[in-house]
Amino acid sequence: MAKKKQENPLEELEKSYAQWQQLYEHGGSDPFWPDGVNLDLVRNHIIYFKGQIEETCPLYMADELYLRELPPEVDQNYMANPERIRVQARQSLKAYLADPNYQYLLRHRDSLSPKQSKELCVGAVLGYVSGLREFIASDNLVEMRRHREPERYLESFQDCAERVRQALESAEPNLFALAAEESDELDMDMTM
Repeated sequence: MAKKKQENPLEELEKSYAQWQQLYEHGGSDPFWPDGVNLDLVRNHIIYFKGQIEETCPLYMADELYLRELPPEVDQNYMANPERIRVQARQSLKAYLADPNYQYLLRHRDSLSPKQSKELCVGAVLGYVSGLREFIASDNLVEMRRHREPERYLESFQDCAERVRQALESAEPNLFALAAEESDELDMDMTM
């Protein structure tokens, strides 16, 4: 059985300081928590590794990294670059609204049965747009940050639109058959 590599608390301390600085300046990508929560977590790691040094490697206590000041506590709701997040969210919303696949889904969502719509996740995919609108209106930066790279959502529109096209195309012969039957019934009524 292989032994787990023992971590060097000084190296881990260095990584944690770098991570804290990166997160503070540029923000993270956590889809559920503000940067402030994650900064506090990384700060706790720094405290932990300093404690590890004190317990296991007291010679490192003279190192400038160990002596470096502990990062400040940050408000739990802190978000790095909030204006950039807002701008990106508005740009993503604009891209979604202009997307031909999104437009297709809007036009054809009522052409599906409720069961088909649920199976094809049409409501969920269209919900990306209504959700982003709500996040922008409520200035929910954490949720808006999920949309900073719209390609993922645009791909969802494309995939869903393709599934809807296939479902509607496979249903078309039945619609034509129904229309033909109705036409035949009308013709019979007129002859009687």
